[in-house]
Amino acid sequence: MSTGDQYIINVSGRKFEISSNTYRKMENYLKKDSVGFEPGKTEIFIERTASCVESIISYYQGRKLHMPMGVCPAEFREELEFWEIPINNLSRCCLTRFMSFSDDQNHIDKMESDENGHERETLDLNQRVKGQGWVRFQARVWQVLQEPSSSIMAKVYSYASSIVIAMSILSLICGTHPFFRRDLNEEEWRDFFEDDFHLYEGHFDSSKRDNSTLPKLPSNARAHVDLIAYTELITVAFFSIEIFVRFVFCPYKTYFFKSMLNWIDIFSITVMYSKYIVEALDPKEKYQASIFDIVHCLQIVRVFRLFRLVKNNVGFRVLLHAFKSSLQELLLMSMLLFVSMLFFSSFAFFSGDEVFASIPDSFWWSIVTMTTVGYGDVVPRQALSKIVGAMCAITGVLILAVVIPVFVNNFLLFYSYSKIWKYHEANCSFGRSNSNDNKNSGSVAFVKVAPINASKSFFSESDGQIKNP
Repeated sequence: MSTGDQYIINVSGRKFEISSNTYRKMENYLKKDSVGFEPGKTEIFIERTASCVESIISYYQGRKLHMPMGVCPAEFREELEFWEIPINNLSRCCLTRFMSFSDDQNHIDKMESDENGHERETLDLNQRVKGQGWVRFQARVWQVLQEPSSSIMAKVYSYASSIVIAMSILSLICGTHPFFRRDLNEEEWRDFFEDDFHLYEGHFDSSKRDNSTLPKLPSNARAHVDLIAYTELITVAFFSIEIFVRFVFCPYKTYFFKSMLNWIDIFSITVMYSKYIVEALDPKEKYQASIFDIVHCLQIVRVFRLFRLVKNNVGFRVLLHAFKSSLQELLLMSMLLFVSMLFFSSFAFFSGDEVFASIPDSFWWSIVTMTTVGYGDVVPRQALSKIVGAMCAITGVLILAVVIPVFVNNFLLFYSYSKIWKYHEANCSFGRSNSNDNKNSGSVAFVKVAPINASKSFFSESDGQIKNP
């Protein structure tokens, strides 16, 4: 174990000679059973990562603690835990790398927790399918509604739902085009004018049509073609039935009310029924613009139903996780843009340039300038306002350049990990299904790695075979 005042430590075949002073600092840890300390031997043998132990020895010799470049930070953290060295003792150059790794791992843990929750619900649903009575029937229907890959019927429903969603959005879009709007017929004009229809009745009587005293019909009153009207009725009926069925057959009512997609459906259906109620109370609302058009504007929420088509897509889920993990940075960017907008809008107004009529009117100019869009509808004319515009553009570029890469890095991190995770799941399921064959053939289905500080080895010296943990 020692040669004079020198001690030899054999780390997985790599030998280190240390002084007696350094040995006394490390002695308590070297005597742990997990490192194979055996008195009487000429050297101490431990099964650990040599590069990590080299950094630990250097630290006990009085130097700064550095993390080897070729070592995973997670492995080095376990090494520090074994030697009971605080993380904060790492030098700054390595501590920043370690903290960056820890942040990434925290983000991945949150993503994994969410995905594992979805997997647990799927497993629980599969157990319910094997049940009896209402529980089994409820689970089967919910599988059709929620899991497109669970059965042929689920796929058919998924395709049908996608078609209806597309029809709903197309009807909203096409309904605003003149090609899909027509003039009102006599019955519709009767609904439009109600008690005053007799004043305009001559427009529908060929004998009185040339009468110059007839008031003109409103030119802005138009109706949707029948195709758009019937499509809206069909889609509203479909989504009404669907949301009711989803609520009844959802095994987890808490999950139902936590789902943003369900709230989007409820809100969009409520908007459509509100539209029908307003039009029933005042038929004019169906044919011309008015203050109640805000109800029609809210129909745009139907567009969010598209998320149902991609909710099981890996890229979409990764994007949501990236937004959640980058929420603080995005809020910071929004706050900086807002403060900068107020600052430069005020400066532009007080510069005396006539194109900036007021500070609120300058908000638009400052936003399009900071985001480097620059429509050119508002352009500074004076020297002072041009200087303010240049500073505004530079500030916007700096804000976006600093914050956006954080979001991009998080997205790339999640996307890369999602591929690894799916690959790992596929291989584990393959390994479990073939574990019996692998025992006989000698091949390894899937490998379990022992922790670095494991107290027992998986290698048996008696038979030379790897034992199952």
